[in-house]
Amino acid sequence: MPSSHKNFCIKGMRTSNRMPQASKLLLAATLFAIYPALSSAAFASTANDTTVTKSDNTKKVVKLKEIKKKYERLLVGERNIASAMSVIGPTQIKHASSAESIYSLLKQTPSVNEYQQNVGPGTPVLTVRGVRMSQLAQTLDGIPMTSLLYGGQGNKRTNNVGTLVSNGQISGIHVYPGVAPPDHGGFATVGGTVSYTTKTPPKKGYIDIFSKIGSFSTDNYGFGASSGEIPGTDGLRVYTRLSQTQTDGYIQNTPARYTDFLFTAIKPYDYDLSKVTGTVIYNTSHGYLLDMPNAVAQLDKYGIFYNYPVSESSTLEMDKYLTAILGDSTYINSHLVIGATAFFIHKDSVFSGYLDPNMTTPEYPYQGNLSDAIVRYGPLPYTPASPGVIPHTYDPVAVFGSYHAGEAALIDYSGSQTIGIAPKINIFLPHNDITIGGLIAQETSGPGNNNSYYYGSLNMPEIYGYNSLSDPNDKSQRTVYSSYVSDKINIINNKLNIEPGITLTGVSTRNYVAANLYGSPPNAYILSNYDKEILPYLGLSYDVTHKFIAYASYGKGARFAPVVDYVLGPTGSTTLAPGAETVNAYEAGLRYVGKHLYLNFDGYWQNMHGLFSFYTNYTTGYSLYSNIGEEQMKGLEFSGKYELNPEWTVSGHVSYTDAQYMNSFAAADTPFDFQYGYVFAGDPLPDVPNWLAGLHIGYQKHNFHAALIESYTGPQVTTYDLPQSESNPVLQDATVPNPGVRMDPYFLTNFQASYKVPIHKDHLSSVTVSLNIDNLLDNHYYQHYYKAYKQYDDDGVDSDNELVALPGMPRFIELGLSGRFS
Repeated sequence: MPSSHKNFCIKGMRTSNRMPQASKLLLAATLFAIYPALSSAAFASTANDTTVTKSDNTKKVVKLKEIKKKYERLLVGERNIASAMSVIGPTQIKHASSAESIYSLLKQTPSVNEYQQNVGPGTPVLTVRGVRMSQLAQTLDGIPMTSLLYGGQGNKRTNNVGTLVSNGQISGIHVYPGVAPPDHGGFATVGGTVSYTTKTPPKKGYIDIFSKIGSFSTDNYGFGASSGEIPGTDGLRVYTRLSQTQTDGYIQNTPARYTDFLFTAIKPYDYDLSKVTGTVIYNTSHGYLLDMPNAVAQLDKYGIFYNYPVSESSTLEMDKYLTAILGDSTYINSHLVIGATAFFIHKDSVFSGYLDPNMTTPEYPYQGNLSDAIVRYGPLPYTPASPGVIPHTYDPVAVFGSYHAGEAALIDYSGSQTIGIAPKINIFLPHNDITIGGLIAQETSGPGNNNSYYYGSLNMPEIYGYNSLSDPNDKSQRTVYSSYVSDKINIINNKLNIEPGITLTGVSTRNYVAANLYGSPPNAYILSNYDKEILPYLGLSYDVTHKFIAYASYGKGARFAPVVDYVLGPTGSTTLAPGAETVNAYEAGLRYVGKHLYLNFDGYWQNMHGLFSFYTNYTTGYSLYSNIGEEQMKGLEFSGKYELNPEWTVSGHVSYTDAQYMNSFAAADTPFDFQYGYVFAGDPLPDVPNWLAGLHIGYQKHNFHAALIESYTGPQVTTYDLPQSESNPVLQDATVPNPGVRMDPYFLTNFQASYKVPIHKDHLSSVTVSLNIDNLLDNHYYQHYYKAYKQYDDDGVDSDNELVALPGMPRFIELGLSGRFS
């Protein structure tokens, strides 16, 4: 039997070459839905036959051509999906350098802008079609990666160093901009879903030992071990991987260390038609970062990568991520597959900031840090315990001589636990593929793992009632109930695909606040709220010819308000909670899927309503949150891939995005950082390039791989701060868009090469040598740039804005060596 054929034992199923075409399609669709290895085979081969073996060893051949029709060799995802989508495949992930992260890889897809401030996963900033990271859904094997409590990425000071899952732990990424079909979307998105898939244990047993050394004292080392099919277990396979990366960072005084561990197992049953999977991921990180970009005047004087010594200014974050996933997919018959995924996620974050007291005075010319107590809160006199007040009897003047010296350091602790289950049912009918699924999950933060302390040094006592800034008894909890139904109706000889769907989501939120800081009642109180959204979706795709597919879709998405936006009403008896911000997304496109050529062109229009807005009265400390903002994104996207021959491939993308505010409101102006202020109707969104483009030229022959990757990031609108002399108090010291000043565009060129040397001596089967050069031409550029006042006690204190900027990574060279033992 040819090696390209695969054997499947199907209990009680009779097959023949004269099987009706509808049954063939049902069998193909069913097998693909429940057995991911088939998708890999479809990507790797264009016309494989699949042998179906009955339990009596009678072999019948069924041509699973439907798999080829749906999932092409070019790894472009679903041929007839009615929405735009992009795929990052295992080859792109495997050959990425240690400087890249799961987020930087996304820049190889249309309309994605991303930057980070360190080698590896250091404080990423991401937008998709201008929609910020906190408004995007992210999933890992179908479960939500993002915080349920915050409805997105989370707070700036938590879980921003390291990642829940790393490059070495994933096999693929799917990007669905806009609103994806319900069975592909995730929880809480108003602009896109990024879906990650963990590695699956291979069928072959081996041990890989790897090491890389690179610029900025970067080194990466570790091992990966696959058991293959363990004898006597009826197909059980396990895989484990452990790696550590450490770097000094390309910006001075920003060293970081990341440790990643993965264990995954798969146990097929029902003659390989069903499976149980289990995954455990434990990642830790320890990294210094820039709390805010440095003054351009300092960079001009000392060099573009200058940063203050940690003895003068430091921001350190230590994060831990534990994820456990248990899944089952059970084949019932050719019409029905059922499954469910249970999961547990624990996140723990420690954030600390220190600023030399000499640099904290209003007279100091440049902003050094935003993360010490004196800059964030101003003088904090001791406050003896009384109703409605969090006591801190620490006296910074008595202990350190001044408020500046006594409030030079700040430590924030935060953590949460998420538990949930996501059931799923696939029903295959002659003209319908129906998916029914849902999510029941709960995330809890506190009590005991959320608190803040301040002192004159980082070596501080941490005593509630002495130097604490919050009550450790506070507790936040959110439970999500979500269900969806999606149908793919195939008519007119499968040329027309109609994909209606609907998602029903409700969230129940409960905040226990141990002390009322702003009035009556003086004691503990509870903020509770239930919110729900109905989210329809409709997609159409039509095979204009065998290779041309036209498609269009409409979808509604929603993101629920972060729990920190829930406040007590003025009467002390009402919970004031903003509703969900929503998006109505429309898109239409034309896709060409050939044997060696893939092209996609689409246009989109996304209108976002009810965006979160807030106003804080700094006299009383009381904040009011509401849904009054509106934004609009529209644009065009083009992507393609062409196989010139078996060795050479060329792929690329170009996109245009027009993102603007439709009304004026108090807003968070930028995708990240402390830039909250006011935006005006008609202004473009800051930090959203109009133009993005990329080109990838790849070469693969035998054991040699090489690729040249080019990217272009267009000009971006920046921001600046209005003076405190503004007559309107809402606009005093407010950060606003600055359409007249745009950050310069930049090109980046990356190079990859690797060669596998067969050895076959003793147990060593091969050695692979690799070379990565990121930013090959050593282009010096800024990836974030704006004008701001120096802050003191949350107020601007300069007489003029100062330019601040975050530089991009210079040339990064990395050499790798790995050996495979089998």
